[in-house]
Amino acid sequence: MVLPDDRAPLERHFTASGLVMNPYRELLLLHHRKLDVWLYPGGHIESTETPDAAVLREIEEETGIRATLLGERDDDLADRGADVTVLHRPYQILCEYIDDRRGPHYHVDLVYLCGTRARACPAQRENDRARFFAYEQMDDLRMFPNFRRLVHRLYRDRSAWDLVPEGVIA
Repeated sequence: MVLPDDRAPLERHFTASGLVMNPYRELLLLHHRKLDVWLYPGGHIESTETPDAAVLREIEEETGIRATLLGERDDDLADRGADVTVLHRPYQILCEYIDDRRGPHYHVDLVYLCGTRARACPAQRENDRARFFAYEQMDDLRMFPNFRRLVHRLYRDRSAWDLVPEGVIA
């Protein structure tokens, strides 16, 4: 999208989302009411939290699932004395245009790999249409085309699924 010269650039909001996988090769998705599509859980990163903390908070708030972050993190770069911690590396980073009636903006979405051993969401959760899906169950789900491509890519990514241990803390 190219903005006219007389308009200021749109705001960028930082968000964190989680591709939550379980050992049964199922992916946690939720139905987004406003958009009428299935997506991964996620949301805005608060000014007092890291992206790592934000994605885990959003997953638990929306679905009731307590997930674990998976993937790369170079702990060798941490420095306790200088108060430097190392965060997980996102699986993908997307910049998504949001056509919000309160004002269009972008989401800079840090998409993380997460794991759980759960196969169902607890009753207490924000989104009552959150659940785990096997790959074969996703054909008829309404999704954004780029999100469907991300899901297809994830299911072909053996190294991502190898990160989900049987003993992941749920």
